[in-house]
Parts: sequence; C-alpha cells; structure tokens
Amino acid sequence: MRTRMPKNGGIGDASGLAGVHTVKLPLWPYLVTPTGSLGLAVATGLAHWRWGEQPGSIGAAAAGLTLAGTALTALTWRAAAARGIVRRAVSTTTCVAGSVWAIGATIAGPWSSPWLDMWLIGAPTASIAMAVVRVLRNSAGDDDPATGGGGLAEAVKSLRNAAVARPTIKGAKASAAVTLEAGTSVRELAGDRAALASALDVPETAVRVIPDPDSARRGRVEVVPVDQLRAMVAWPGLSAPGRSIAEPIVLGVMEDGEPLTLWLPGDHTAGRNAAHFLIVGMSGAGKTEVILNIAAEVISRPDAELWLADPRKFDQLPAWVVQGAARTAGTEDDTNDLLEDLYTDITGRARQIGAHGHKQWTPGCRQCPRYRVAIVDEAAQVAAGNPLVTELTEAARSAGISLIFGLQRASHDRFPTSARANIPGSICLGVDKDVDAGMALSEATLDAGAMPWAWKNTKPGYLYAEIPGTDTTRWPMPCRSYVANEHHRAQAVAPYLGGQPATGPTHPQPDPPAPRPRPEPDMNPDHTDDDHDDDGPNQAINPNDPPDNVDPAQPIRIPPGMPRIPLGLRQPPMASEEAYEHLRGHLYDLYDSGVDVVRPGDLGDVISVTGLSGDWVRKALGRLSTGPDAMLRKTDRGTYKIRIPEPA
Repeated sequence: MRTRMPKNGGIGDASGLAGVHTVKLPLWPYLVTPTGSLGLAVATGLAHWRWGEQPGSIGAAAAGLTLAGTALTALTWRAAAARGIVRRAVSTTTCVAGSVWAIGATIAGPWSSPWLDMWLIGAPTASIAMAVVRVLRNSAGDDDPATGGGGLAEAVKSLRNAAVARPTIKGAKASAAVTLEAGTSVRELAGDRAALASALDVPETAVRVIPDPDSARRGRVEVVPVDQLRAMVAWPGLSAPGRSIAEPIVLGVMEDGEPLTLWLPGDHTAGRNAAHFLIVGMSGAGKTEVILNIAAEVISRPDAELWLADPRKFDQLPAWVVQGAARTAGTEDDTNDLLEDLYTDITGRARQIGAHGHKQWTPGCRQCPRYRVAIVDEAAQVAAGNPLVTELTEAARSAGISLIFGLQRASHDRFPTSARANIPGSICLGVDKDVDAGMALSEATLDAGAMPWAWKNTKPGYLYAEIPGTDTTRWPMPCRSYVANEHHRAQAVAPYLGGQPATGPTHPQPDPPAPRPRPEPDMNPDHTDDDHDDDGPNQAINPNDPPDNVDPAQPIRIPPGMPRIPLGLRQPPMASEEAYEHLRGHLYDLYDSGVDVVRPGDLGDVISVTGLSGDWVRKALGRLSTGPDAMLRKTDRGTYKIRIPEPA
C-alpha cells in the first residue's frame, strides 16, 4: 500500500503549497494489534470455561496470569528501549492494559460486564494508537536518531535551513542526505556537530558530517548513538601468511564491521602508489600493538623484509620480531646508521627495479629485490631536525621501501614538517589534544567528525585511519585494532623466522667494467710463444704500484685510519679526560693520514683501547663539535668532518 503524506507536518513552503512525498507502508504491521485483541478475547473465554467454575483453579490461574503479565510488561519496556520514548510508552501501556483485562476477563468471563465493554473500547483504541505510531514512524519518524531518524531530521533543520532526505537505518547507524540552502557550505553544518549531538542527546563523537565531493552544499549526516567498538577485538591471526606483501594487511575492524585494511606497495592498475605511514598515539593508546601487528604481517610475507629500529625500548620487544627482522637497531646511533644505509640503498634498488622496465616494485618479479618495510618506533628521538628523514620520505617509495614512523606527537619539534608532508598514510590513536590530532589527520577528516582527543588513552586500540587507496569518506569512521595474545602471535610467526639477510646492495655498486676484446688468433705458424713475451707488459703487474720497501724483520704497523677488529680483550676503562685526549690524538692521526670525515661507527678501536662505551664516544664527538676551537663539524648525514684549527 502506498500513501501520500505531507512533509514537515503539513507546513507549506515559500510558495504556500504543502510539499508531499510518497511513503511505502506494508499492511501487516497494522493488523498485529486488532488480531492480538481478538485472539486475547478468545483465549480468555477458553480460560474462563476451563477454570472459572473451580474456585481453587481460578485463583491459581489469576496468580499465573499476574506473573505472566508482569514479565511481559517488563520485557516490552526493555525491548522498546531502542525504539524511542513515544513507541516505548504506547507499547508498554497497551501491554499493561491487556494484562489487567485478561485477568479480569478470565475470572468473570469476557462476555460479562464491564469486561466486554472495556474490550469494545480498548481494542480499537489500542489498534488506532499503534497505527498512528507506525504511520508517524514512516513519515517523519520519532525522536530516536538510531531508529526512525525523525529526530535526526528535525535536529538538522533546527540548526540550518536544510532539506533533509528520509533517514535510512543500516545496522546501528542512522544517516540522512542533507542539502543546505545556496550560499551555505556543509562545512558550516560540520561546525555545528556539538549542537547537533546535544539536540540528539548522543556523544559528540557519534555524529559525523560527510561532505559530497561534487557539491559544497550537499552532504550526509551520520549518527551512531551506541559505541559499536566497545568490546575488545581479538587478533584472528595473520592476514595472508606465505603470500605476497602486495595483498592487504588487516589491522582491525571499522565501526560498521568492515575490516580495517591497508596496503604498503603500490598498484598501478588500482591507481595506488606505495605508502609511508605515521602511527601517532599517546602513551597507553595502543600504538605498540599496531606496530607489532604490522611487523608480524611483514615477516610472514616471503617477498618482504623488515627493518626495525626502536632507540628507546628495543630490549622490551618480543623475541620473534627481533629474530624475524633482516636488520635491527636498538640505540640512537644504530638507528642513525640504519637510516643512512636505507638512503644509501635507494640508488642501487631503484637501478635494480628499473633495469627491466619497472617504474615501481612489482609483486612476482624475480628480478626485483624483496619489498622493504622500515619501522622506526619512538622516531622522535632520531627524527627531530634530521634532514635525512625528509630525503628518505621523498625517494624511498620508488625503490620499493615503505617507511613507518611511530611517535607520540608529530609536532615540528619532534618530526620534520617537510617529512610529514611526504607521508600520505596516517593512523591516529588517542591523543592528548586536538592540536595533536591536527598534526596526524587531514583537515577534512577532522571537520567530518574525527575526535581522537576525546579518547586519550582510555580506549586503547581506538583509532582513525587515513589509508591511501581507500574511500576518503570512510576516513572519519572510528576503528579498533586487534589485540593479540603474545603467545599466539609468536606461534603464528614462528614458521617464517628464517633469518634472511637484507636484500640489495648495502652501497651503490659501480657499473661492471666493459669486457676486454679477445685477441685475434695468430694465424702465422712461424710465431712461437716466446715471440709474445715482448709484445707488452705483464698484465698481472700493476705499473702504478710502487715496489715494496719493507724490512721483513720489522713488525707490521697499522696505518692510521685502518679499522681494527676488537677481539674482546677489554682493558680497564680509562679516566674520562685521558680517554678524551686519546680520542683527540686519534682524530689528529686520521687527519694526518688523509681522512677528514668520520662516523661514530668507525671508532671501534677507540672503544677497545679506552674501554668506554659507544655512548661515551658519541658524547665526546659532540663535545669536540662545540666551542670556538671545535675540531669537528657535524654534517647532515650524521658524520663528523675533521677540521684542525690553524694556530694563532
């Protein structure tokens, strides 16, 4: 059955004509109440015939009917909680009246007075009341945004002079398309989210305003009054163990129940480039769990390798992730070396990928190196002010490398702004302030309703994800990451802990020398082998190599600058000042031998002689780089250039 109902309660538009729209109304819901009333009259008549003439039986029947009516009334009140206050009140009142009438009619008989009169009046009244509620639900709805959606429409209209389509219900989400008047932007309605949430009596995080990409004044309002992610989601296992890294990684679930997936390599056919990611979240928000889930997925893919750095809490990482990584770094110095090697490898990997015509890493290509995923957790400790991070984000994707940086706050003093601009993907867990969210999420996502600062660290695993290659209108939707049992995750990863070495050249390789032309065969039989002895110098002798002038009786002296391999014969540590002077002297020796650039990793012999740690060497190099008479200058690559000051 179809009926034409006036919109907006029959209030006319500017032209004075009432707007109408067609509503499809199924017939059977309107027959439930009258059919139930008729069935109740027949049932009470049979009950009176069975128990009415027996005083003992009728008393027991009345008690049973009272208990049944009470239970049915409570059930109706509880079941109608999600249906709005109007339908809840009407349905509960009808249930109470029917229960009371059934008890009296069973005792006295439904045909006796006043029970017959009550039925003749009450049954039509209840049927009409339920029909009215049903009609209003299908036309304008009631005040519950999660069901009929009428409250959603009225709330939007009360804030903005907008045309609101009939709300639709999908699961626990009510959504309605809105069209604002000309000259008004959907962004203005998004700024009214707090007032809209107040009008609907729901949390502000339950309201989202999604703009239409093709129109500035059209959009969609979504309301989810009940938190669908409240229950913890257990890790179901690896997404695609033993398959390619090109297949998606499943990290959790989205609010509508769909899986939260991300891709690392690019796909030309899908129009998706390789992606870097920022994972931002305050302490206790669940950032480490997300990183470990990604690491487990990378380890389980045979065409990928994991490089892992954590300069702050490396010793607390599970054993499986350390064993499964092709390269690890647990200190600040080691992390800087890892980043330098990543940058150094880009040229060689790009040459290897492009040598056979590929513009980017391609799955299934035997000539490409394994896809490299470099995860740097607590990245703020090494990334602040480091230009190398920006250069990596600019060039690594084309060489089959994805970078994932984990940090608590992506502010400019903790992470380079230029590098942040080169990272298209973002996973933002709970943060402390809205300013922190603005450094991790796009302005469009925040305007649509993303509010990670409302969670802080009270809801571990709650996150918003901006994943390249996915529908941007889903970015403002809350998600929750899987939580894994560490023992189960270690068991799942164990078959893939092969300890494979890192692929690709550590340093760019020179082009191979051109093959020397083979000599033409000698066709003159009069020539002998002795004739060729005088044709030229012996090719096995390097004419530029000076003759040895070494007394074999003297011990071998190691030239300054030659790296030494400590054999574990540790001497008692030197005093700090004595070790400092030894380091200065060693640097003078290096400079005299022609070495003018040094890295902390080149000073293993100093550590061996002094008995001090690498951290002391790093601090000593910093000391030698400051002051007016500094003999070192730190470069952007994390190396130090030796400059001996001229004497006054």
